[in-house]
Order: sequence, then structure tokens, then C-alpha cells
Amino acid sequence: MHGNELPAIRTENLRSSGEPALLGAGGGNGFAPNFSPPEFHPSENWKPTPAGTHVGLMKDPPLTRNGPANFIQPAQQQGAVMMVYGLDSSTANTDKLFNLFCLYGNVVRIKFLKTKEGTAMVQMGDAIAVERSIQHLNNIPIGNDGSKIQIAFSKQNYLSESTNPYTLPDNSISFKDYSASKNNRFLSLTQASKNRIQPPSKILHFFNTPPGMSEDQLLQAFTSKDCHPAQVRMFPLKSERSSSGLVEFPSVSLAVAAIMKCNHSAIDHKGTKFPFIMKLCFSSSKTMNGAWNNENIENINTIPVVSGGVPMASSSVSAVSVQQQQQQQQQVQSIGVVQVKQDDEPM
Repeated sequence: MHGNELPAIRTENLRSSGEPALLGAGGGNGFAPNFSPPEFHPSENWKPTPAGTHVGLMKDPPLTRNGPANFIQPAQQQGAVMMVYGLDSSTANTDKLFNLFCLYGNVVRIKFLKTKEGTAMVQMGDAIAVERSIQHLNNIPIGNDGSKIQIAFSKQNYLSESTNPYTLPDNSISFKDYSASKNNRFLSLTQASKNRIQPPSKILHFFNTPPGMSEDQLLQAFTSKDCHPAQVRMFPLKSERSSSGLVEFPSVSLAVAAIMKCNHSAIDHKGTKFPFIMKLCFSSSKTMNGAWNNENIENINTIPVVSGGVPMASSSVSAVSVQQQQQQQQQVQSIGVVQVKQDDEPM
């Protein structure tokens, strides 16, 4: 150090993790740290000045030629905790909230407040996930009565471990940690890129269900939890590993309630040791009929085509059906967008 130079201040210890945040501010892997940020001590790395030099006392951080240094101010950063108000205190629990908020980011911890009925605190993986949740879920109706929930940022930056959780009316615990849950859908950049961030709608996309599952089996998965879809559409099997499709509810509020109750439901299947975990998300399809037509259009691609682009009729395909398929194919070319493709299965 020269006589006229000020001691350097290192800021590498200001980060809570060596890895960059997955989505926005927060710790590595998309999760916010479970501890408060370290305090800033300007004299932490101070070294003695060589003999014969003199440096005055420094009370303020050093200034660069281009203006003040860009110091990190952890206390001013927006936290990753949100307040959720207006919940049904007789039926709400941590798993139902996880099933809903996991569509918009990783869920770390959920805690119900004993002193405020129908109120919970949810810690997400980062502040961006909270912003998404507020944007899409604030003031949405839930259930038959159409009561709305309100969501806002909390003053807390993180939720501490609850040392004395209490029992909710449904006999579940008021606090739960989801940081290790495999049902979080933003655990890696690859996984996060497959998620479609959609606002609530009355049409849900289901996936990761048993291959060859019938509509009656799917309906049973919903009706067993007091959710009653208006109609169901099964997509053609893309593989023998799982099935997928769309399910429509009479209203958005009932679809939101179905997400909370039925997302991540276990469905048994013969020949498998473990059940399938059905996953739900809000669909980008506007109507069930549009998705159904697109499904038929996809099947056109399997018809043999001769030179000139005319489908080749076989013993199993009548001339009338070929003509209808040609008309449908022309409609697809004029539209240019297939909704089923937009609703491809997220992770």
C-alpha cells in the first residue's frame, strides 16, 4: 500500500452463496438463504501502513473517481417472503398453498399465523417468484363462495424455523419446510425453462399421469377430493411413460381450488412399484374444443403423403375423411399456431 492510497475494501463476503441465484435475488439454486445477510465492516481487511507514511482516519467508504462505490445494501433489497390473506381458516393448509404457489417459483417455507386467522406467510426462492405470485394470484377468487385472497410483500426477508407450530383445523401442522421438495419446479435452469407462467384459468393442463389412463380414472382423482370437472380431454400418447391432457372446470375459482387440492395427487398404476404423481398447471388453451381440434390435426401428420402433398387413402381411410383432413390441414396453415404445442408438458 502506498502512502496516498486508501485501504481496499473487499465485498466478496457479502454474498450468502458462491453460486449465482437461479432467478433474481436470492441464494444458490433459486433459494433465498436461511440466515440474515452478514454485516458490513469497512475495517475488516485493514492492514498496517508501512513506516514513514501517514493516512488519516477514514470514517466513510472510499470514493472512486467516477463517484461513490457500488456497495451492496442487503437491508434495502426486497425479501422473498409474502403475506397471504383471506384464506379459508377451516380448510387451508401448507400443502394446498404449496400446490398453488409452486407454479410461479420455488417454495421454501410456509407458516400460518395463529394470531391472524386465515393468514399465512410464504417464503419463495427469490423476490421475482413473489412478484410473479402477486401479479397472477392477488385478488383471485377461490372455491364455491368466490372469496378472494390478497397477497403482498412481507417486511421479513426470510422465515425462521418454527419451534412451536400448532395444529390447523384439518389436523395438519401450521409450519412446513419445502426446500428439499422434488415437487418444486424451478430447481435448475433447464427445469425452469420448461414452465409456462400462466394466469389462473378454468382450463388446467395435467401431466405425469399413468399411460393409458381412462377419463373415468382421471375424474376419480378429482372427485375424490370434492373437485368436479366439467369435461376432460386426453392428449394422444407421446410415449409409454405417462399421459397428459386438459381438464375444464365451470369457473376460474373452482379451477384454482382444484389446483390447491389435487396438484401432486398420487395415482396408482398396475405394474409400477410407485404411484404416479399427477401435476397440474393453468393451461394456455382458451377453449377445450380448440385443443381437441388441434389434437385431431396432429394425427393428420401420421397419414402417408405422396408427391404433391396429397394424403394417400388406404383401406382404413375413406375418401370423405381424407377430404376433411385436407380441409383441417389448410386451416392449420392459415392459423400458424397449434395450442397443444403451447401446452407442452412442463417439468
